[in-house]
Amino acid sequence: MAVTKDGASLAHLADTVTAITGQMTEHGEVQRNILAVLNDLLETNRAQSEMLADILGAASQEAGPSPVAEALEALAAQVRQMDENQTSLLALVAELPEAVGRQFEISLKDWSTAAATKH
Repeated sequence: MAVTKDGASLAHLADTVTAITGQMTEHGEVQRNILAVLNDLLETNRAQSEMLADILGAASQEAGPSPVAEALEALAAQVRQMDENQTSLLALVAELPEAVGRQFEISLKDWSTAAATKH
């Protein structure tokens, strides 16, 4: 081991330089990781800014006809027609017992008349 004028050994200097080099390598890796995370954050920020710009652009445009609204209007018209048809059907069904009764009376009279003429 060589000793300098002030008493420090060259080996100690070499160890110190090696230790500092290792720490610098670790710091460099940490800085690269930090830089990668910051780049990811910037990219996310850019993507979100583009999405917000698209949303703003879409929000500032005049709304056109909505195919959903048109489909709902057509569906509502069909439901109204079905309701009218059901109302008509219910009225006919409500008249059915009376109509069957009348037809039964007519058939009974016809049968009675036919039976009376045979005897």
